[in-house]
Amino acid sequence: MGELTQSRQTPIVWSIGGVDPTALAGISADNRAIAVSGAHGVNVITCLSAQNSNAFLAKQATSLAFLDQQWCALAEQCPPCVIKVGMLVNVEQVNWLSEKLANLKKNSDVAPWVIYDPVLRASSEATPIQRKMMRAISEQLMPLVDLITPNVHEAMALSNMVLPSADATTGMAKYAKLLSQQFNTQVLLKGGHVSDIYAEQSNESYTDFYARVPTLDTTRYRCEPCTKFSMTQPSTQCDHRRGSGCILASLIAGFVANDYTFCDAIIFSAGVMQKAYRDAQPLGNSAGGALRLTSDIKFTDLAHINQFNEVAPPALSNEGFEPCPKHLGLYPVVDSVPWLERLLSVGVKTIQLRVKDYALSDAEPLIIDAIALGKQYHARVFINDYWQLAIKHGAYGVHLGQEDMVGANLQRIKQSGLRLGLSTHGLFEAQWASQFRPSYMAIGHIFATQTKDMASRPQGLEKLNRQVKLFRDKLPLVAIGGISVNRFDSVLDSDIASIAVVSAITNAINPDEVTKSLLSLLGEGEAHEQLETV
Repeated sequence: MGELTQSRQTPIVWSIGGVDPTALAGISADNRAIAVSGAHGVNVITCLSAQNSNAFLAKQATSLAFLDQQWCALAEQCPPCVIKVGMLVNVEQVNWLSEKLANLKKNSDVAPWVIYDPVLRASSEATPIQRKMMRAISEQLMPLVDLITPNVHEAMALSNMVLPSADATTGMAKYAKLLSQQFNTQVLLKGGHVSDIYAEQSNESYTDFYARVPTLDTTRYRCEPCTKFSMTQPSTQCDHRRGSGCILASLIAGFVANDYTFCDAIIFSAGVMQKAYRDAQPLGNSAGGALRLTSDIKFTDLAHINQFNEVAPPALSNEGFEPCPKHLGLYPVVDSVPWLERLLSVGVKTIQLRVKDYALSDAEPLIIDAIALGKQYHARVFINDYWQLAIKHGAYGVHLGQEDMVGANLQRIKQSGLRLGLSTHGLFEAQWASQFRPSYMAIGHIFATQTKDMASRPQGLEKLNRQVKLFRDKLPLVAIGGISVNRFDSVLDSDIASIAVVSAITNAINPDEVTKSLLSLLGEGEAHEQLETV
């Protein structure tokens, strides 16, 4: 058997589950969803079924010997980045898979992620044999799983815990956290069946809840932007939704295999699902489902994020923050007033002063000088982080990172008339930031950068292209992070209007000439009305 290491070619996702003859669910649906992500799906088949949209007639479990042969065939040629688990038929299959995954995680240099979409009966409806199987899943399989994606009925069957008797939002959020603690894994608790439990819950929309206990391996989850969030989408096409669980989990698996964080993969997959089920169709003469899947989605397909860790979006007016021009042009980020003045004198019209770890009293004179220079050169000078001083001295704008947003008074920034720029490090953070309606949004880091230690991974050009397409009609966008002079053309191919640079200028042998060259390539941005001197 070949060594199980991740391929550097097309990422591979193993889908372990049953065959649905209609291809609306099971392995066939998994493969369609995985292909949408750009990964390649291969299969270990646990059972054959005789079913359609009207009835489940029969199933035939795959023998352990044949499961072994499938596993060995794939292991020799197709090392997995992610393994997605669906239907398991009996206790023997659960024990077999648990042993395989344990050996795989123990013997691989880079263990694949495991995503489990449970197909379980409610515990009250289960036979003694089925309840024995649930115990095997809980005790043997779950310690090897990195994400579970149950609905409320599957979650209760798996955990043997009832939902808290609170309102739907509070109860579901608490339950997702309890599941994550119980199984020491990530949980995406789907809200499609919540109205079965909470009578007051509307059927017009549904909310999913993500939770991850902070005690999980901090190195393995270092790039994840948050430990809990909830997202809401309108309910669509309830008549043609077969296979939704299979497809969602497989989409997530495919995007994770393509180096998306779990949070990014979840928000993207939910958007793909929203479009797919809005356009769902009947199949033959009965109910159908997501017959067509595409990653070519729009901003309106993305879910609304209700909460990010402990933070909910503030009550800001629909107008959002003071607007910036759509085209900000070349946008240097510098760490001193002399650098700021030097680049303004060359012709830069959008620039950021980023000084870190200064006491307010030490930062204040720098910020006063920066704001004065911005007025002198009729330029857009953004102040990084020191929003109180930016307000006090009448800056053009302030730029905040995701971590800085928590402590900043966004309402005060808005009321002061300052422009607000927000940093993002992936699709999840971009969707979250867009809900604040900032003046612009920075997408980064695109390439590896030496200017600061980043918890997130470089996003690369493909993810940049996706986000530009999703958000460019909503607000101005700026690409940032590791963008050297020789990478400008490839970044501009994304159709982004503005690029922020740090070391490309400040580390250049001739910074003035490099700045002029980049200005000729990208421009200085659209004209603006300068704030009056305070």
